[in-house]
Amino acid sequence: MIYSHLKSKCSLLVYDSDPRKTESLAEGASFAEVVEADLLILSVPISAIKDACEKIAPHLSPHQVVVDTCSVKERPVKWMLEKLPKEVGVIGTHPLFGPDSGKDGIAGLKIALCPVRIERAQLDEICGFLQSLELVLVETTPEEHDRQIALSQAIFHLIAQAMKRLEWGVKPISTPGPESFYRLVKTVQRDTRQLFDDMERENPYAAEYRRAFIEEMLRLDRELRSRRRNGSESGQ
Repeated sequence: MIYSHLKSKCSLLVYDSDPRKTESLAEGASFAEVVEADLLILSVPISAIKDACEKIAPHLSPHQVVVDTCSVKERPVKWMLEKLPKEVGVIGTHPLFGPDSGKDGIAGLKIALCPVRIERAQLDEICGFLQSLELVLVETTPEEHDRQIALSQAIFHLIAQAMKRLEWGVKPISTPGPESFYRLVKTVQRDTRQLFDDMERENPYAAEYRRAFIEEMLRLDRELRSRRRNGSESGQ
């Protein structure tokens, strides 16, 4: 997805450990070529960030900036700060959209930025480029990002996965609200299982909010059962 939105906007070099994925791209490059770029974008699963940083670290120079695109920020940022040379700039980012929500263009969509170690001039240049794409920039800390995303994206994906297992979807007898909700759910059900697992396991707040959500659902169920039982008894 990153490639499709950037290929006409800047000079790109693209590397993948599986050469078959880049053999048809004019921008396909070797690992040695890519790690010399001024700006490196790590477009890898959350659980692979640590290994990716260890792999590129010996080849980096002080002028470079490394950016991740994970939907979790605390742990990836921690790994980048620990594993990458101290002279290398580090920004945590999270494009707050996916292939479905960005398929018709990304203008007006949001991207979260965690500029944890970078020179002001470099950050200004990166922000200027992102604004030229008409993205809305949301600067935050890794902790605040993960707390908010655990309440939104992680819970929404949890609901979507549960509904997928139950094979629930739009039915002929339905109202517009649920139909719209089911269509939104369908978009995230197409994401990979690895993304879901990493989002739930690597976000340090996801388990807490997941547990609170499930407990509240059970509490509502108990209340409904109790009211039904009390109502039956009062009607006798």
